[in-house]
Amino acid sequence: MKKFVIWLLAISCISAFVLTDLKQLWPSPLRSAKPDEVGLAWQECTSSWDDVENCFGHPVPIWDDAEKANYGERIDDDNLQLVIGQDIYRTETTENLLHLPIRQRYILYRNKKPIATLRGKFDVHSPNISLQNLDGKVAWEFADRNTATVIYDGQDVRHLYGLDAAYRPYSLANKLIFIGKKDDRYFVVYDGLKIGPDFEEIIIGYCCEIALYSVQSGRGKYLFNGVRDGKYYIVEITVPEN
Repeated sequence: MKKFVIWLLAISCISAFVLTDLKQLWPSPLRSAKPDEVGLAWQECTSSWDDVENCFGHPVPIWDDAEKANYGERIDDDNLQLVIGQDIYRTETTENLLHLPIRQRYILYRNKKPIATLRGKFDVHSPNISLQNLDGKVAWEFADRNTATVIYDGQDVRHLYGLDAAYRPYSLANKLIFIGKKDDRYFVVYDGLKIGPDFEEIIIGYCCEIALYSVQSGRGKYLFNGVRDGKYYIVEITVPEN
């Protein structure tokens, strides 16, 4: 009887492990929701980025001091470090001794223990975009010409939601918001839900002039330029004030 109980416990443990592994292999499909169903306000204008103030009544938001403090510091041209409570998060890049034009390995560590690995190439800019403290959870934004994703609380949101790419993480009402891409369509993901309409393009840039028109966030506002049905839109997403 005792051996039978031990056998059942072993089978249960193996089953739980396999199910957990399968969840990682098969992502959860994104469900759609309207912005107001998740407590958000969505405003848009068929206009250019230069017309943000006329459309929304304020200029493009900039980070306040608290938001600036939530960003990790760049410790060299290609690596970042962020402290959240007692945890030290740091990225390290494998050294390219021969200076070859190859994709290098980038590793995110928490207290010197690796928690995520990505590969990218330092081209016009470092693919190691940012480390953020989003409500006590680390968000690692990473983007080059081949790979664009967000590692949030140790999970790659591309794999979690079955996306081709993910960009520009931010927190609204203590929940993660970012731009997702799937099958050449762009959309907003908030708290694990796809909200609002799809776009043929949402402008994303990390360098040079295009960065001026890229997704912007700050002071509880999330703004972007998008093309939908051939028309240019500027969109602002906020949490309505009570």
